[in-house]
Amino acid sequence: MSNGKHRLAGMGRRARLAIVGGAAVALTIASVTVPAVGREASAEPKGDGNWVSAWSAAPQGPTTLGSFGVEVLSGTQQAGALQDIVPPPTTFSDETVRQVLYLHHGGSAVRVQLSNEFGDRDATFPAVTVGVRDGDSGAAVEPGTQREVTFDGEPAVTIPQGATVLSDPVDLATEAFDHLVLSMFVPAGNGAATVHGSHMQTFFTASGDATADEGDGDFAERGIVLNNYTSTFTTASYYATGVQVEGEPGDRTLVAFGDSITDGFLSTGNTDSRYPDVLARRLKADPDTAHLSVTSQAISGGRVTGDGIGPSALARIDEQILAQPNLGGVIFLQGINDLGTALLQGPPATADDLITAYREIAERVHAAGVPIYIGTLTPAGNLLRPTPYGVYSTPSQVAERNAANEWLRTEGREIFDGVVDFDAAIRDPLVPDWIALQYDSLDNLHPNDAGYRLMAESIPQEFLDEIAAG
Repeated sequence: MSNGKHRLAGMGRRARLAIVGGAAVALTIASVTVPAVGREASAEPKGDGNWVSAWSAAPQGPTTLGSFGVEVLSGTQQAGALQDIVPPPTTFSDETVRQVLYLHHGGSAVRVQLSNEFGDRDATFPAVTVGVRDGDSGAAVEPGTQREVTFDGEPAVTIPQGATVLSDPVDLATEAFDHLVLSMFVPAGNGAATVHGSHMQTFFTASGDATADEGDGDFAERGIVLNNYTSTFTTASYYATGVQVEGEPGDRTLVAFGDSITDGFLSTGNTDSRYPDVLARRLKADPDTAHLSVTSQAISGGRVTGDGIGPSALARIDEQILAQPNLGGVIFLQGINDLGTALLQGPPATADDLITAYREIAERVHAAGVPIYIGTLTPAGNLLRPTPYGVYSTPSQVAERNAANEWLRTEGREIFDGVVDFDAAIRDPLVPDWIALQYDSLDNLHPNDAGYRLMAESIPQEFLDEIAAG
């Protein structure tokens, strides 16, 4: 370990029985709360207590994939046709939006975070409820688990434009890998929603205020979840950016921070197959790491050095990493879009640009006393088998990716607390610029379900033990 590395002081490793269940994780801006309609917002921060993030979705602008339409991003007619058939809505009017959120940790209570960060006006929600899903599919709520969500003691909340709100604690016991059903009544006039694109999970809508309905008979399925392609391009999550659970002393949040590869782009919808989902299940199977909750803070198409499809990694550190309750550690994988999306977002970055940003990220996270582990950039093709989205596969950008990885495998090991060699795990052994076919979603940029599973399994156990020990 280099002298520049930091470790969290605190609770030691605890043995605890693994629980069967899991989720995606939450982000917390505990210093910003917004109470009920007609009241002034309170800036009084909430203490962390035993809370951890169990699900999260990094907020983006009102189109499903941020500033660019999916048709532009993909460059294919197939994606455009899907958008014409079932366009992911950006606004709702006098209807209930019901979303299914996969929890990576359980606890005795929950808190819900809603965001209006990218809204163009204040957003009002007269009623919000949560419950545990009844069964393995659909949007019905298990009888007896539905709860009203309140904000500063009131059932309604207005979130100012650009703000985020964290609810009061809700007395609802959950287990890891439960699916939480979140229902929000969205009246007319809220404007475009803050979203997270490619949620990979069916959501549901019903006319009027159906937040109290336990059944899903009045709810219509939205989006197309037939396979990994349709669910990637037609699903989103709305307003919800985090779910926290009240766990036990010593529980900690592990943030998986990155871009589409952390976001599970092109994984199979409704199967919870992202690498952070698989990692959460791995942690729960080991009594030494079962007290860790994985939260995924990822934006498909996002970059490290500049804004694009959502804010840059540098702009997201404070709110989406450091504000997490009981933060224990970070696994960071991002940078390939800085090198490859030049056709959409301006001139490409270089390996040196990434290295400068990587140093800043490590320094800022270490300054908070938190360990951070970084992943090598995964394959993005070459001219013999290019990825279709940008300039990822040109000789110059292949060379920049290899240069960034060489730095990570050498000097980067002294800047970060460890390096996870995701590249080595999924690359083709004969053509290292390619993803091995058995792990490729067939765009030579994103892994398939097997590739995401291998990524989660390739994280060295010693890194997870270090985070777990605190």
